Amino acid sequence: MRAQSAPLLIVTYHYIRDPVLVCHPGIHPVSVQRFREDIERLGGQFELVTPEAAEACLTGVDGLSQPGVLITFDDGLQDHWRAARDVLAENDVKSVFFVSSRPLRDNRALLVNKLQYLRSVTPPDRFASEFMGAAPAEAALLLRQAAFREKACAVYVHDTPPDACVKYLANFSLGYEQTESIVDHMLAAIDLDEAAFCCETYMSAEQLQILSAAGHMIACHGHTHRPLGAMPPDEMKADVSENLAVLTDILGTRPRWISFPYGRGDAVPRDTDHFCETFGFSVGMTLSPSWNHAGQDPYRVCRMTENQYAALMDHPYADPEIRSVRVA
Repeated sequence: MRAQSAPLLIVTYHYIRDPVLVCHPGIHPVSVQRFREDIERLGGQFELVTPEAAEACLTGVDGLSQPGVLITFDDGLQDHWRAARDVLAENDVKSVFFVSSRPLRDNRALLVNKLQYLRSVTPPDRFASEFMGAAPAEAALLLRQAAFREKACAVYVHDTPPDACVKYLANFSLGYEQTESIVDHMLAAIDLDEAAFCCETYMSAEQLQILSAAGHMIACHGHTHRPLGAMPPDEMKADVSENLAVLTDILGTRPRWISFPYGRGDAVPRDTDHFCETFGFSVGMTLSPSWNHAGQDPYRVCRMTENQYAALMDHPYADPEIRSVRVA
Protein backbone atom coordinates (compact mmCIF):
# COMPACT_ATOMS: atom_id res chain seq x y z
CA MET A 1 0.00 0.00 0.00
CA ARG A 2 1.20 3.48 -0.75
CA ALA A 3 2.46 5.43 2.24
CA GLN A 4 -0.05 8.17 1.57
CA SER A 5 -3.32 7.54 -0.19
CA ALA A 6 -6.00 9.97 -1.31
CA PRO A 7 -9.57 9.36 -0.08
CA LEU A 8 -12.36 7.62 -1.97
CA LEU A 9 -15.95 8.86 -2.19
CA ILE A 10 -18.64 6.36 -3.23
CA VAL A 11 -21.96 7.66 -4.58
CA THR A 12 -24.98 5.42 -5.11
CA TYR A 13 -28.00 6.01 -7.33
CA HIS A 14 -31.47 4.50 -7.21
CA TYR A 15 -34.14 5.94 -9.52
CA ILE A 16 -32.90 7.81 -12.61
CA ARG A 17 -35.94 9.12 -14.44
CA ASP A 18 -37.79 12.36 -15.08
CA PRO A 19 -38.94 13.66 -11.66
CA VAL A 20 -41.89 15.42 -13.35
CA LEU A 21 -43.43 12.01 -14.04
CA VAL A 22 -43.54 11.17 -10.32
CA CYS A 23 -46.85 12.38 -8.92
CA HIS A 24 -46.10 11.99 -5.20
CA PRO A 25 -42.88 11.65 -3.11
CA GLY A 26 -42.73 7.85 -2.98
CA ILE A 27 -39.37 7.93 -4.72
CA HIS A 28 -36.76 10.64 -5.10
CA PRO A 29 -35.45 10.32 -8.67
CA VAL A 30 -32.85 12.30 -10.52
CA SER A 31 -33.22 12.94 -14.23
CA VAL A 32 -30.90 11.46 -16.85
CA GLN A 33 -29.67 14.98 -17.54
CA ARG A 34 -28.90 15.53 -13.83
CA PHE A 35 -27.06 12.18 -13.79
CA ARG A 36 -25.04 13.23 -16.84
CA GLU A 37 -24.17 16.52 -15.14
CA ASP A 38 -23.16 14.63 -11.97
CA ILE A 39 -20.74 12.46 -13.94
CA GLU A 40 -19.24 15.48 -15.68
CA ARG A 41 -18.96 17.40 -12.41
CA LEU A 42 -17.40 14.52 -10.50
CA GLY A 43 -15.07 13.68 -13.37
CA GLY A 44 -13.96 17.28 -13.53
CA GLN A 45 -12.98 17.40 -9.86
CA PHE A 46 -11.96 13.83 -9.00
CA GLU A 47 -10.74 10.64 -10.61
CA LEU A 48 -13.63 8.36 -11.55
CA VAL A 49 -12.15 5.05 -10.44
CA THR A 50 -12.92 1.51 -11.56
CA PRO A 51 -14.37 -1.09 -9.16
CA GLU A 52 -11.00 -2.87 -9.21
CA ALA A 53 -9.10 0.27 -8.17
CA ALA A 54 -11.69 0.95 -5.46
CA GLU A 55 -11.34 -2.58 -4.09
CA ALA A 56 -7.55 -2.30 -4.03
CA CYS A 57 -7.89 0.92 -2.03
CA LEU A 58 -10.56 -0.34 0.37
CA THR A 59 -8.75 -3.58 1.14
CA GLY A 60 -5.39 -1.88 1.60
CA VAL A 61 -3.68 -3.46 -1.42
CA ASP A 62 -3.04 -0.14 -3.14
CA GLY A 63 -3.99 3.48 -2.55
CA LEU A 64 -5.19 6.26 -4.81
CA SER A 65 -2.82 8.91 -6.12
CA GLN A 66 -5.60 11.50 -6.16
CA PRO A 67 -9.10 11.77 -4.63
CA GLY A 68 -11.36 9.26 -6.32
CA VAL A 69 -15.08 8.65 -6.83
CA LEU A 70 -16.81 5.33 -7.52
CA ILE A 71 -20.34 5.28 -8.95
CA THR A 72 -22.70 2.53 -7.75
CA PHE A 73 -26.36 1.60 -8.23
CA ASP A 74 -28.71 -0.28 -5.89
CA ASP A 75 -31.60 -2.67 -6.67
CA GLY A 76 -30.97 -3.67 -10.32
CA LEU A 77 -33.40 -1.30 -12.05
CA GLN A 78 -34.00 -0.61 -15.73
CA ASP A 79 -33.16 2.99 -14.82
CA HIS A 80 -29.58 1.81 -14.27
CA TRP A 81 -29.40 0.05 -17.63
CA ARG A 82 -30.44 3.26 -19.37
CA ALA A 83 -27.94 5.28 -17.32
CA ALA A 84 -25.14 2.89 -18.28
CA ARG A 85 -26.14 2.85 -21.95
CA ASP A 86 -26.74 6.58 -22.35
CA VAL A 87 -24.24 8.17 -19.95
CA LEU A 88 -21.60 5.82 -18.54
CA ALA A 89 -20.64 4.35 -21.92
CA GLU A 90 -20.05 7.73 -23.54
CA ASN A 91 -17.83 8.76 -20.60
CA ASP A 92 -16.03 5.39 -20.30
CA VAL A 93 -17.03 5.09 -16.62
CA LYS A 94 -17.10 1.66 -14.97
CA SER A 95 -19.51 1.20 -12.08
CA VAL A 96 -20.92 -1.35 -9.62
CA PHE A 97 -24.51 -2.57 -9.93
CA PHE A 98 -25.89 -4.15 -6.74
CA VAL A 99 -28.71 -6.47 -7.77
CA SER A 100 -31.48 -8.17 -5.79
CA SER A 101 -32.42 -11.42 -7.50
CA ARG A 102 -36.07 -12.19 -6.67
CA PRO A 103 -37.37 -10.43 -9.81
CA LEU A 104 -34.90 -12.43 -11.92
CA ARG A 105 -35.65 -15.84 -10.42
CA ASP A 106 -39.28 -15.59 -9.33
CA ASN A 107 -40.66 -12.80 -11.54
CA ARG A 108 -41.80 -11.15 -8.31
CA ALA A 109 -41.08 -7.52 -7.53
CA LEU A 110 -39.19 -6.44 -4.44
CA LEU A 111 -41.43 -5.25 -1.64
CA VAL A 112 -39.39 -2.04 -1.37
CA ASN A 113 -40.12 -1.13 -5.00
CA LYS A 114 -43.80 -2.07 -4.78
CA LEU A 115 -44.11 0.10 -1.70
CA GLN A 116 -42.29 2.98 -3.39
CA TYR A 117 -44.46 2.65 -6.48
CA LEU A 118 -47.62 2.77 -4.40
CA ARG A 119 -46.42 5.86 -2.57
CA SER A 120 -45.46 7.56 -5.84
CA VAL A 121 -48.99 7.20 -7.28
CA THR A 122 -50.96 7.80 -4.07
CA PRO A 123 -51.34 11.08 -2.14
CA PRO A 124 -49.31 10.75 1.12
CA ASP A 125 -52.26 11.21 3.48
CA ARG A 126 -54.34 8.67 1.59
CA PHE A 127 -51.49 6.17 1.46
CA ALA A 128 -50.84 6.46 5.20
CA SER A 129 -54.54 6.12 5.96
CA GLU A 130 -54.99 3.01 3.79
CA PHE A 131 -51.79 1.36 4.97
CA MET A 132 -52.40 2.03 8.65
CA GLY A 133 -56.02 0.95 8.26
CA ALA A 134 -54.80 -2.49 7.20
CA ALA A 135 -51.98 -2.69 9.79
CA PRO A 136 -52.46 -4.19 13.27
CA ALA A 137 -53.72 -1.83 15.97
CA GLU A 138 -50.41 -1.82 17.87
CA ALA A 139 -48.68 -0.28 14.83
CA ALA A 140 -50.32 3.06 15.54
CA LEU A 141 -48.79 3.03 19.03
CA LEU A 142 -45.29 2.77 17.55
CA LEU A 143 -45.80 5.91 15.49
CA ARG A 144 -46.31 7.90 18.68
CA GLN A 145 -43.01 6.81 20.26
CA ALA A 146 -40.17 9.35 20.06
CA ALA A 147 -37.50 6.63 19.80
CA PHE A 148 -39.32 5.04 16.87
CA ARG A 149 -39.64 8.38 15.06
CA GLU A 150 -35.94 9.08 15.62
CA LYS A 151 -34.93 5.72 14.13
CA ALA A 152 -37.23 6.20 11.16
CA CYS A 153 -35.91 9.67 10.32
CA ALA A 154 -32.30 8.46 10.63
CA VAL A 155 -32.92 5.80 7.96
CA TYR A 156 -35.16 7.80 5.61
CA VAL A 157 -33.29 11.06 5.49
CA HIS A 158 -35.06 12.36 2.36
CA ASP A 159 -38.62 11.94 3.65
CA THR A 160 -40.82 14.01 5.91
CA PRO A 161 -41.08 12.57 9.47
CA PRO A 162 -44.63 11.20 8.94
CA ASP A 163 -43.64 9.52 5.67
CA ALA A 164 -40.41 8.19 7.19
CA CYS A 165 -42.33 6.64 10.08
CA VAL A 166 -44.77 4.79 7.82
CA LYS A 167 -41.89 3.55 5.64
CA TYR A 168 -39.91 2.39 8.66
CA LEU A 169 -42.97 0.62 10.04
CA ALA A 170 -43.49 -1.16 6.72
CA ASN A 171 -39.87 -2.15 6.12
CA PHE A 172 -38.63 -2.90 9.64
CA SER A 173 -41.33 -3.16 12.29
CA LEU A 174 -44.11 -5.23 10.75
CA GLY A 175 -43.34 -8.76 9.64
CA TYR A 176 -42.19 -9.03 6.04
CA GLU A 177 -45.08 -11.27 5.05
CA GLN A 178 -47.58 -9.01 6.77
CA THR A 179 -46.28 -5.88 5.06
CA GLU A 180 -46.21 -7.55 1.66
CA SER A 181 -49.75 -8.79 2.17
CA ILE A 182 -50.93 -5.23 2.88
CA VAL A 183 -49.02 -3.82 -0.10
CA ASP A 184 -50.22 -6.53 -2.49
CA HIS A 185 -53.80 -5.90 -1.39
CA MET A 186 -53.37 -2.18 -2.12
CA LEU A 187 -51.78 -2.94 -5.52
CA ALA A 188 -54.60 -5.34 -6.43
CA ALA A 189 -57.03 -2.48 -5.85
CA ILE A 190 -55.35 -0.54 -8.67
CA ASP A 191 -55.00 -3.66 -10.90
CA LEU A 192 -51.19 -3.77 -11.01
CA ASP A 193 -49.82 -6.72 -13.03
CA GLU A 194 -46.75 -7.80 -11.03
CA ALA A 195 -45.12 -9.70 -13.90
CA ALA A 196 -45.44 -6.67 -16.18
CA PHE A 197 -44.17 -4.45 -13.38
CA CYS A 198 -41.05 -6.63 -13.06
CA CYS A 199 -40.39 -6.46 -16.80
CA GLU A 200 -40.70 -2.67 -16.79
CA THR A 201 -38.79 -2.09 -13.55
CA TYR A 202 -35.81 -4.47 -13.38
CA MET A 203 -32.85 -5.38 -15.57
CA SER A 204 -32.90 -8.75 -17.29
CA ALA A 205 -30.27 -11.47 -17.02
CA GLU A 206 -29.08 -10.61 -20.54
CA GLN A 207 -28.62 -6.95 -19.61
CA LEU A 208 -26.57 -7.93 -16.55
CA GLN A 209 -24.36 -10.09 -18.75
CA ILE A 210 -23.84 -7.20 -21.18
CA LEU A 211 -22.88 -4.84 -18.35
CA SER A 212 -20.46 -7.38 -16.93
CA ALA A 213 -18.85 -7.95 -20.34
CA ALA A 214 -18.44 -4.16 -20.70
CA GLY A 215 -16.30 -4.03 -17.54
CA HIS A 216 -18.88 -3.12 -14.91
CA MET A 217 -19.17 -5.10 -11.68
CA ILE A 218 -22.40 -6.94 -10.81
CA ALA A 219 -22.69 -7.53 -7.07
CA CYS A 220 -25.10 -8.73 -4.39
CA HIS A 221 -27.95 -6.84 -2.76
CA GLY A 222 -29.86 -9.72 -1.14
CA HIS A 223 -32.38 -11.96 -2.86
CA THR A 224 -35.47 -10.20 -1.47
CA HIS A 225 -33.92 -6.85 -0.42
CA ARG A 226 -34.92 -7.46 3.19
CA PRO A 227 -32.84 -5.71 5.91
CA LEU A 228 -30.26 -8.41 6.60
CA GLY A 229 -29.37 -7.24 10.10
CA ALA A 230 -33.00 -7.57 11.19
CA MET A 231 -33.49 -11.11 9.84
CA PRO A 232 -33.16 -14.38 11.82
CA PRO A 233 -29.76 -15.97 11.02
CA ASP A 234 -31.17 -18.91 9.05
CA GLU A 235 -33.38 -16.67 6.90
CA MET A 236 -30.53 -14.23 6.32
CA LYS A 237 -28.22 -17.07 5.25
CA ALA A 238 -30.82 -18.45 2.83
CA ASP A 239 -31.50 -15.00 1.37
CA VAL A 240 -27.85 -14.14 0.70
CA SER A 241 -27.04 -17.65 -0.54
CA GLU A 242 -29.89 -17.46 -3.06
CA ASN A 243 -28.70 -14.05 -4.24
CA LEU A 244 -25.21 -15.42 -4.76
CA ALA A 245 -26.48 -18.52 -6.58
CA VAL A 246 -28.73 -16.61 -9.00
CA LEU A 247 -26.10 -14.03 -9.94
CA THR A 248 -23.33 -16.64 -10.22
CA ASP A 249 -25.50 -18.64 -12.62
CA ILE A 250 -26.15 -15.56 -14.76
CA LEU A 251 -22.60 -14.19 -14.75
CA GLY A 252 -20.53 -17.36 -14.65
CA THR A 253 -18.48 -15.85 -11.82
CA ARG A 254 -19.24 -15.43 -8.12
CA PRO A 255 -19.93 -11.83 -6.96
CA ARG A 256 -17.47 -10.63 -4.33
CA TRP A 257 -19.16 -7.41 -3.14
CA ILE A 258 -22.42 -6.80 -1.31
CA SER A 259 -24.47 -3.70 -0.57
CA PHE A 260 -26.53 -4.14 2.60
CA PRO A 261 -30.17 -3.30 1.76
CA TYR A 262 -31.23 -0.03 3.43
CA GLY A 263 -27.61 0.36 4.56
CA ARG A 264 -28.14 2.03 7.94
CA GLY A 265 -28.78 1.16 11.58
CA ASP A 266 -30.33 -2.23 12.29
CA ALA A 267 -30.36 -3.14 8.60
CA VAL A 268 -26.59 -3.73 8.63
CA PRO A 269 -25.45 -7.06 10.18
CA ARG A 270 -23.87 -6.48 13.58
CA ASP A 271 -20.75 -8.54 12.86
CA THR A 272 -19.91 -7.56 9.31
CA ASP A 273 -16.49 -9.22 9.54
CA HIS A 274 -18.07 -12.61 10.23
CA PHE A 275 -20.84 -12.00 7.70
CA CYS A 276 -18.53 -11.12 4.81
CA GLU A 277 -16.01 -13.83 5.62
CA THR A 278 -18.83 -16.42 5.79
CA PHE A 279 -20.09 -15.57 2.30
CA GLY A 280 -16.71 -14.77 0.77
CA PHE A 281 -17.29 -11.05 0.23
CA SER A 282 -14.26 -8.79 -0.01
CA VAL A 283 -16.29 -5.56 0.32
CA GLY A 284 -19.49 -4.70 2.20
CA MET A 285 -21.28 -1.39 1.51
CA THR A 286 -23.34 0.67 3.96
CA LEU A 287 -25.10 3.99 3.48
CA SER A 288 -23.09 5.90 6.06
CA PRO A 289 -22.27 9.14 4.23
CA SER A 290 -18.54 9.76 4.48
CA TRP A 291 -15.25 9.38 2.65
CA ASN A 292 -13.23 6.15 2.66
CA HIS A 293 -9.51 5.59 3.07
CA ALA A 294 -7.06 2.90 2.00
CA GLY A 295 -6.85 0.01 4.42
CA GLN A 296 -9.96 0.89 6.43
CA ASP A 297 -12.62 -1.69 7.37
CA PRO A 298 -13.66 -3.05 3.94
CA TYR A 299 -16.82 -4.61 5.38
CA ARG A 300 -18.40 -1.31 6.47
CA VAL A 301 -17.63 0.91 3.51
CA CYS A 302 -19.23 4.36 3.50
CA ARG A 303 -21.42 5.65 0.67
CA MET A 304 -23.72 8.56 0.15
CA THR A 305 -26.85 8.77 -1.95
CA GLU A 306 -27.13 10.91 -5.05
CA ASN A 307 -29.13 13.50 -3.10
CA GLN A 308 -26.63 13.65 -0.23
CA TYR A 309 -23.82 14.05 -2.74
CA ALA A 310 -25.59 16.94 -4.45
CA ALA A 311 -26.13 18.79 -1.18
CA LEU A 312 -22.54 18.19 -0.10
CA MET A 313 -21.07 19.43 -3.37
CA ASP A 314 -23.28 22.52 -3.30
CA HIS A 315 -21.77 23.37 0.10
CA PRO A 316 -18.35 21.67 -0.05
CA TYR A 317 -16.69 23.70 2.66
CA ALA A 318 -19.19 22.44 5.24
CA ASP A 319 -17.29 19.15 5.16
CA PRO A 320 -13.64 19.42 6.26
CA GLU A 321 -12.66 16.36 4.26
CA ILE A 322 -14.09 17.80 1.05
CA ARG A 323 -12.31 21.03 1.87
CA SER A 324 -8.99 19.21 2.18
CA VAL A 325 -9.25 17.23 -1.07
CA ARG A 326 -11.24 19.47 -3.36
CA VAL A 327 -9.44 19.97 -6.65
CA ALA A 328 -9.21 23.57 -7.89
